Amino acid sequence: MKPLGLLLILASLVPAAEVTPVVAPNLERPWIGPDFWANPAEDWVLSAGRMENRFSGGNRNVVILTAELNEEDAPFTIATNIDQLSFEAIGKGYCGFEIGRQGRYHDYRDDAVHGIGLPVGVDFFGRLFIGQAAKDSPTVNLPMQSVRLELKGAPAGDDLYACTLRLLDGASKELGITQAKVHASWLRGLVAVTATTQPTLKADPAEPRPEKLPKPSEQRGDEGRYAFSGIVLAGGKITARPERAFGPILWTTYTFDNDGTLRLLMQAAPLSTQQTHEATLETPGREPVIATLDPVSRTALFRITKLSTSTDHPFTVNLAGSTWSGTVRAIPKKDEWVLASLSCNDATGFPHQDLVANVVAQNPDLISFHGDQIYEGIGGFGLVYDQRSNDRAVQSYLRKFAMHGWTWREILRDRPSITLPDDHDVFHGNLWGNGATAADVSKGFSSPSQDTGGYKMSVEFVNAVHHTQTGNLPEPADPAPCASGISVYFTRYAFGPLDFVILADRQFKSAPAPLFPAAGIANGFASTSGWDPQTESSHPDAQLLGPRQEIFLRDWANSPAPGTRFRIALSQAPFAAPQTLPASAKNDAVVPDLPILAPGEMPPDDVPTADFDTNSWPAEKRNLALEILHSARAIHITGDQHLGSTGQYGIKTWRDGPWWISSPAIANLWPRRWMPATPGANRGADQPAILGDFKDGFGNPMTIAAIANPEKTDRTPTRLYERAVGYSITRYHMADGEVSLENWPYWASPARDAPDNRPFPGWPVVIDPKSGKRLR
Repeated sequence: MKPLGLLLILASLVPAAEVTPVVAPNLERPWIGPDFWANPAEDWVLSAGRMENRFSGGNRNVVILTAELNEEDAPFTIATNIDQLSFEAIGKGYCGFEIGRQGRYHDYRDDAVHGIGLPVGVDFFGRLFIGQAAKDSPTVNLPMQSVRLELKGAPAGDDLYACTLRLLDGASKELGITQAKVHASWLRGLVAVTATTQPTLKADPAEPRPEKLPKPSEQRGDEGRYAFSGIVLAGGKITARPERAFGPILWTTYTFDNDGTLRLLMQAAPLSTQQTHEATLETPGREPVIATLDPVSRTALFRITKLSTSTDHPFTVNLAGSTWSGTVRAIPKKDEWVLASLSCNDATGFPHQDLVANVVAQNPDLISFHGDQIYEGIGGFGLVYDQRSNDRAVQSYLRKFAMHGWTWREILRDRPSITLPDDHDVFHGNLWGNGATAADVSKGFSSPSQDTGGYKMSVEFVNAVHHTQTGNLPEPADPAPCASGISVYFTRYAFGPLDFVILADRQFKSAPAPLFPAAGIANGFASTSGWDPQTESSHPDAQLLGPRQEIFLRDWANSPAPGTRFRIALSQAPFAAPQTLPASAKNDAVVPDLPILAPGEMPPDDVPTADFDTNSWPAEKRNLALEILHSARAIHITGDQHLGSTGQYGIKTWRDGPWWISSPAIANLWPRRWMPATPGANRGADQPAILGDFKDGFGNPMTIAAIANPEKTDRTPTRLYERAVGYSITRYHMADGEVSLENWPYWASPARDAPDNRPFPGWPVVIDPKSGKRLR
């Protein structure tokens, strides 16, 4: 079978040859190929063997993953064919190369997504340039058709390279040439072909690369689109990195039940929807299983029953000539079981090498992701909301979600995982799903549309998100889709001694704004002066989990899975509102600008907030859910709040409900805090005032046992580390039935040296789930 991408042939390994497009001339697809990362993917297609920029804007590029400029003092050649697709002489942009792309975190994935390099090419005045154009730079005629751009460089001493840029026509006749000295520090990293309509980096190429460079504009608009083909990277300064190819199989996730049922989900790149693609799963001793790739989500689900749970099962997935291998681990028999839980990743620190290593060091038996695997800013370029162009909206999502898989795929290939979508995953800031109805987007996609309730995006889009994130889960307990056609995923999962109930606490939740018009609710906060959410937020029609999930939750609570010992509820958000704001704040829009305080420092007048986005509301349905969970002696694991917390819910009074742990954010866009001016009641003599018994902003009782507030730190980058980022670990002890609830800093694991070998202060919190008591 022919490869799916553009073949990169590196002249450092074989005689120089152009990249050969391998795609049927009558087909096109959004995915360029395994050797490439497109920024943004929704603006590029592979068509007739060319990488075509279909939508104009700033910083549009296709990065070559499988080759890089190394640190050797050696010559190089970089070349490509260029065809101009559309052009307006706006003067601001250019087409050509970006060389030596580097990001902040010393990883090629970050270099590909966020890297910045030296611009080289032809600007929209027709000037050839290396680094920056001058008024006397040589010019060529625009627009350009069937031309070849070629950059050659050779060491010239004193850390400089002599570089020559030439533009040639189809007969190799020279149309223009320019030369420049380039400092060697610009010539390390990845290479991209670029078409941008916005002003680009102006750099003196002879000077050393600055430590920080301004981020290029990504603004959409203007017109200047190009197609690239026939890429060559040649010379001793080019290193091949074939192991970096990404796709067409991007990653796999799986669940493996106590009854021996395997559900393995393959996430593929956006292959052409003009063809049907079949994938195959091979496991020893079993006939291959064939699954058809879903044309929207680009997932394929494999299901195998009656596998032995006591042995490992190596597997290989095949798709279009490529393979991906892993191991379905045996369900062990052991005393301590470990679950790692994560949420809320704004991509600061991508691809999170240290965090991944720290989670691996915990050796979790299972991993759960609790939502906001993506945000608007992940990977740059914003979101594509337009429902008239649903394909591009899905591509926008798939590009961002691919960064999640790129980060975690190595650990996910050999242990089970559960992923729950939250509001940002479906392109919402806040989501009141309202039974999966449609939101009113007649005036746009901003927060007023969210306040109406329902989903802003199309049914096809939301179902694609559900496929990609929840497709490996056991079949839904009540599988009928909602009236709108949006799918459901609430279910149960038995794994060893762990009996999980998996809830969708956004999908059926009512929107408060239509229920309380007098409150003036905007983006989850009441704006009407004097309207009291503690006394006025009750409504007979308000739902949280909805009737279908309530029935299912009761059934789960009353029927423990055979052989299990611990009951665990997984959902997006806690059923409490452990957050405070300054008393003068009207809503949480101030959160990103609140000062990060020094350890031990407290704001003067913070008070608990009534945020309708939390599951503290509606109180009646919140209490019903907690009563059911408490009857099962379940622990509740959540994310969402960007604030690591552990506590015990109160239902009628304090400490009469189940325990929860909410994971810190992976990377924190919204650094909430819990710093109430009024101290907690009934806390230990040695416990800080922010712990103990409280009422949240809706008047619900809750007991705070541990909190990881943002605080100033000497660790860099501070934008990541001072926002109390990290992950949750829960440990389940078979011998005594104890459960240890732990929130760990991003930078910490048992494998690190002290003091980075322990959880955040206040953890672990060790409980007896049968009695509901804290043990230590």
